[in-house]
Amino acid sequence: MSASGFCQAGVRISVIIEYYLYISIFVLTLVCSAFFSCSESALFSITRAKVRTLINEGVPGAQALLALKENPDRFLITILIGNNIVNILGASVVTALAIGVFGPGALAVVVATFCVVILLLIFGEIMPKMYASRHSTSTALFVSSTIYLLSRIFSPVIWAINAVAGKMTGGPVFSQHLITEEEIKEWIDVGQEEGTIEKDEQEMLHSVFEFADTRVREAMTPRIDVVMTEDILSPEDALEIFKKTGFSRLPVYHETIDNIRGILNIKDVFVAVMDGRNHHPLVELCSEPVYVPETKKIDDLLREMKVRKNHLAIVLDEYGAFVGIITVEDIVEELVGDILDEFDTEEPELIRVADGVYSVDARMWVSDLNKELDLDLPEYETYETIAGLIIDRLGYIPRIGESCDLDGGIRLIVIQMKGKRITRIKLLISPPTKKPEAGSA
Repeated sequence: MSASGFCQAGVRISVIIEYYLYISIFVLTLVCSAFFSCSESALFSITRAKVRTLINEGVPGAQALLALKENPDRFLITILIGNNIVNILGASVVTALAIGVFGPGALAVVVATFCVVILLLIFGEIMPKMYASRHSTSTALFVSSTIYLLSRIFSPVIWAINAVAGKMTGGPVFSQHLITEEEIKEWIDVGQEEGTIEKDEQEMLHSVFEFADTRVREAMTPRIDVVMTEDILSPEDALEIFKKTGFSRLPVYHETIDNIRGILNIKDVFVAVMDGRNHHPLVELCSEPVYVPETKKIDDLLREMKVRKNHLAIVLDEYGAFVGIITVEDIVEELVGDILDEFDTEEPELIRVADGVYSVDARMWVSDLNKELDLDLPEYETYETIAGLIIDRLGYIPRIGESCDLDGGIRLIVIQMKGKRITRIKLLISPPTKKPEAGSA
């Protein structure tokens, strides 16, 4: 072989080596791009609560993961810097390779652009992010140490970007998202829909959020339903009332029910009767009554009752008038629902009779009924219950059988009363009527 032949063979080999080098560099940039894409998706998908769980379990890499989650701007800038570097390098390498194969010109640019876009989009973005979103925990743990190390290496650049962007935006580059109460409620609803959370658990969790906002007047037993005893009765007579009602504590009043003298405990009455002190004044057996305003929040009241070891409180309105009582059981029922014992014979607040027909306790709050049946009954400050809504609309105390119609095809009918008090209502929901089509006979 001549010298020129050796020369040409050497050139071809060097070109082939150069092409393989370009391809190897591009494959490496593709892997790096996939790594940064995975990191971005996984680190944003995993929650701080999950990271804390991993730390408590002693999982390797969890500490680095926590450090990244505490400074989301640092790891995001690190990922953006790394991803842009490898993507630009990959595009440059493919362009050089295309020019070497097709020569300088439009064809080389088109081929290079097409290859870079397709390969980077599929193997550098879509597939890595899909994988990371489905395996966020394992992926986040895998990449956390490397991303944390790179964030330390890029610290001067990150500081400069934060300084410039902070002045332009008036705050951090990437503000940390705070989880709101509404978002947590949505997660609970999604968990129930997917079967992770039971229906009862969903209702209880929602009750926990509503608990802190609930006022005493929403949970108390209203004045008209309170069983009381007068101070002139004997311990034996009082014990008979306890037997009939099944209660363990009763308020004791003097002459009028607004003049409450104390709270009578069945244990004290029983001891007095057993000791033969049947003529002992009831007031001397009573404990000091605890008074609370109807606007007080029940979570604060529960804490106070635990400290005082008190189980029953007298509720007063803004004028100091007696409006009801509230017990520890009433407060707990706001969390877990109605607690019925062998003495409770009350009907449920809401009973479905047929499609669009319900029997409703007149004491049920309008807001609760709207929530239960997804209705839009009017709510005003002048009333709180369904009975109040009917009286507000009619303008007088109705009789059994009277009704009022509301917007949306809703009718409320009084079906049960106790004296002048409405106790039960029938709710009729008419299906929406279809409008006749234009041109129909």
